[in-house]
Amino acid sequence: MKQYRLPFAAILILLVAACHQNPGPGAEKNKTSSFGDSVAISNGLMGKVFLLPDTTRSLPDFDTLEPLPDRIYASEINVPWQNWSAGFPGLRNRFEWFGIQYTGSFKPLLAGNYHFKLISDDGSKLYIDDKLFLNNDGIHAEWAVKDSIYLSSTVHTIEIDYFQGPRYSLALQLYWHPGDSADRIFPGKDFVLYPPRPSHWWIWLLIGLGIGIIAFGIFFYRKNKMSQRERLSLANDKP
Repeated sequence: MKQYRLPFAAILILLVAACHQNPGPGAEKNKTSSFGDSVAISNGLMGKVFLLPDTTRSLPDFDTLEPLPDRIYASEINVPWQNWSAGFPGLRNRFEWFGIQYTGSFKPLLAGNYHFKLISDDGSKLYIDDKLFLNNDGIHAEWAVKDSIYLSSTVHTIEIDYFQGPRYSLALQLYWHPGDSADRIFPGKDFVLYPPRPSHWWIWLLIGLGIGIIAFGIFFYRKNKMSQRERLSLANDKP
C-alpha cells in the first residue's frame, strides 16, 4: 500500500491560505467595534481625542481644550459594552480619562421622522445641526437615551461627544430606526456620511482685507480728485 506525503512547504502554504479564508470570530468584531482608525476616510466621522483630568465628572467644553495631534476616523459609532481590560479599540495607550469629539455631516435618503438612541459608558451627547438632541452625560454604567426628530433630505451636521472616566468598562453606540422597525447602527444604508466641512475663515479674511483695500483706494482716489478740482477752482478765481 502506497503512502502519499505532502512536502512541508505545501502544508505551510495550505495553512496560510486557510488562515486568510477564515480570519477567526474576533476579526469582524475588531473591525466594526472600534473608536476609530488613523486612516482618513471620505464617508465617515472625524474624531479629536482629548486627555482629561481624573476629576472629570461630565463632558467638558472640547472647544476650550487642545486635542492630541492625531485624528481618528470612524464609519460608524459602534463600540458595544466591554470590559476595559481588553483595551480601548482604536486608541493606543489610553485606559481611562479621555474624551472624543466626533464631527461630520450626513444626509438622509428620505425626509421623515427618525428615532435615535445613544448608548454610552460613561457620558455622551449627540448634536444635530449644532443643537443638543440627546444628553447622556455623567459618569455612569451603560445607559441609553432616545428621542425622535424630523429630518429633511438635505445635508445635516452631526457631533457626538464622549468621555471615558474610570477604566472599569466602556461603551459607545449610536442607533436609529424609522417607524416601528428594529434598531440599526448609524448610519446604515439610509444615510450618507460626509467628512467635516473644512473651515474657510481665512478665505473670508482675505476677501474682507481685499474689499477694505479696494474701498480705501477708491476713497483716496476720490479725495485726491476733489483736491485737484479745488486747486483748479482757486487758480481760476484768482484775478
